Amino acid sequence: MDDKEIIWKCRRGTKELDMLMTGFYNKYYKSASKSQKDAFIKLLSLEDPVLYDLILNKISSKDIAVNEIADMICNMNLRDD
Repeated sequence: MDDKEIIWKCRRGTKELDMLMTGFYNKYYKSASKSQKDAFIKLLSLEDPVLYDLILNKISSKDIAVNEIADMICNMNLRDD
């Protein structure tokens, strides 16, 4: 999946998810490992309610890498420092 497609998939149904997914892409995606990039792309394929639940740790994925990315997004600081 190319960068334009990933950025497009970061656009979600709510502003909050848009900010979280785009924020992760902008801050971490370029320097992420291959497995982290793959896990992020898996997250992007999920429906918004499932994505919310993963990020808020209400559910967990069978894929440990997906859980790690969801945790990174949950703990991400979106402020400009």
